Amino acid sequence: MNLRMLNPIIGKLRGLLNRKQKLYLITLFMLTIVLSIVETAGVSVIMPFISVASNPNLIDTGYYKKFFDLLGFVSKTNFIIVFGITIVCFYIFRAVYNVIYTYILNLFSLGMFRHFATTLFKTYLTIPYKVYVQKNSAELMQIIINEAGNVSQLLLNMLQMGSELFTVLLLYSFMVMVNWQMTLVLTAILVLAVLFILQYLIRKSKAQGIKRADAQLNLSHTLGETFGNFKFVKLKGNEARIFRVFEESTRALSRAQTISQTLGSLPKNILESAGFSLLVAAVVFILWYYHSADRVIPIIAMYALALYRILPALNRMLTNVNQVVYLQRSLDIVYDNIHQATEHEGAASLVFKKSIRVENLSFKYMVGTDVLNNVSLEIRKGEKIAIVGESGGGKSTLVDLIIGINKPSSGVIYIDDMAITNENIRAWRSKIGYIPQSIYLFDGTVAENVVFGSEQNDERLMEVLQMANIWNFLLQKEGLHTRVGEGGIQLSGGQKQRIGIARALYCDPEVLVLDEATSALDNDTESKIMDEIYKVSENKTLIVIAHRLTTVERCERRIAIENGEIVG
Repeated sequence: MNLRMLNPIIGKLRGLLNRKQKLYLITLFMLTIVLSIVETAGVSVIMPFISVASNPNLIDTGYYKKFFDLLGFVSKTNFIIVFGITIVCFYIFRAVYNVIYTYILNLFSLGMFRHFATTLFKTYLTIPYKVYVQKNSAELMQIIINEAGNVSQLLLNMLQMGSELFTVLLLYSFMVMVNWQMTLVLTAILVLAVLFILQYLIRKSKAQGIKRADAQLNLSHTLGETFGNFKFVKLKGNEARIFRVFEESTRALSRAQTISQTLGSLPKNILESAGFSLLVAAVVFILWYYHSADRVIPIIAMYALALYRILPALNRMLTNVNQVVYLQRSLDIVYDNIHQATEHEGAASLVFKKSIRVENLSFKYMVGTDVLNNVSLEIRKGEKIAIVGESGGGKSTLVDLIIGINKPSSGVIYIDDMAITNENIRAWRSKIGYIPQSIYLFDGTVAENVVFGSEQNDERLMEVLQMANIWNFLLQKEGLHTRVGEGGIQLSGGQKQRIGIARALYCDPEVLVLDEATSALDNDTESKIMDEIYKVSENKTLIVIAHRLTTVERCERRIAIENGEIVG
């Protein structure tokens, strides 16, 4: 991996980390250097110990003599024993340091996963609604769960790569000092092997990383679409086609991961073969060069130990290179998603006493023409109005703008005499109770579904469930603790809508909005639910979107929308 390839990776990682995380990373880098020094020292002390243990007379010369006299030894045997005990203690320290370093490294990596996942989730919560509707929810979940984890793993791989690189460089420097001629020969052969591995590894790994990311996204789409439409799948009987699509995605994912893992084993096999051959060649060379077994043994021991440590380090370094390249696509995805445009929304106070006034409102989605064109209207507080018109005319879009889910392309919405802005939009939304056509119920209790993230108050829960006319039914089950099943599968359509009404009423909104809320129900159920809605909205502003005239017959005023304009 050359510096040109590292630059975009490092640049994007810098853009994803805050100042505190960068300082943590620098600290880890310093600990990595210390680890490399410890590892090098662990190899370096073996040769002098073997030398003095095999030839105690060396204590009479050089550094051995200086340490012998400095420490006040009188017996060479005692000196060698203390030397050996010191090495054992050092190796115990080395093991403890390695464990602590590994813990800190993994703590940082998993902390990064938490950071990336929460940052992505927060970003998705603050993107404009019209941007969100262009995205696939299964893909967003896949990015938060898998791609964020992959980026934290990539960061871990880069730190480990740096650790191994320093270890190799320090050991290599020590080998040069021992015998530079033989070290240069070893270097030439190992460099050729590493260059061959890198040239092949990077190209293949990057391609497989892209295939892996695409296959995982396809899997997420297939699973989300299948389980989200399970009844329709069973009814249509197209399980075989769906299974075939799923199988193709799993096959592509398995193939990419298989190739990547196989490539990961490539450096180990090549380097071990080269390493053993070089070790044998080193023994032959030293015997030929020194003509002395006494001098051969410690040098061979040092080279054997150095290669024993360098070859796995090179292997791990190349394996980390393979993983970094393989996971680079995840980094690109996470970086682009975190740095997409978001909206700042405040909670400045907003009072609703008189009216909602829409002036010259226009709106368009990311693509296509205007959905609404220069719409103006006024809704008085406490008024019950109906918005009617053909499908695609802009009814729901107008309501989404009024309740602050979407922002107008042009025009202004006033609450009394105050315009809705990003600074007060949260305060306005808090006054809205919204009942959509399709009520989303997650696999939890009735209480959890009604509260939906707000603080739970059992008295208020029972009150709104009674208002929604479903409390008597729940008493026959487990009351507030009745489980609804995923998507509310254990409830009827009317019961789900009543849970939706209770949810909308729970925070005591000033404005109640029904967006085709009863269109999927039969006439009798719809009539009963509308009776309940009109009753609970007696002191509230009510906005009803509907096709059926019977649904809106008790509204005080009807607003007809056609092709994005008010026509009546």
